[in-house]
Amino acid sequence: MNPYISELFDKITKLEDFQDDCIKSGCLSTVITIGTQILELEKEVKKISNIIHPLIPEPWASMSADEIIKGLGVYR
Repeated sequence: MNPYISELFDKITKLEDFQDDCIKSGCLSTVITIGTQILELEKEVKKISNIIHPLIPEPWASMSADEIIKGLGVYR
């Protein structure tokens, strides 16, 4: 996978986890801010994905064939 896209997905995952914690503790203004950050990161992923291969969504667009096959549980 494209290293930059992988980094963006990691950031999204961390923000989603933090957002869940904020929801549980009731800090709604932080939840909204985090949600906005997540949307911006998702837009960035989509923009890069469209440049790499416009017809295939991420994370598959920037993966090698071996990564896709391994992820599907199909082995050569």
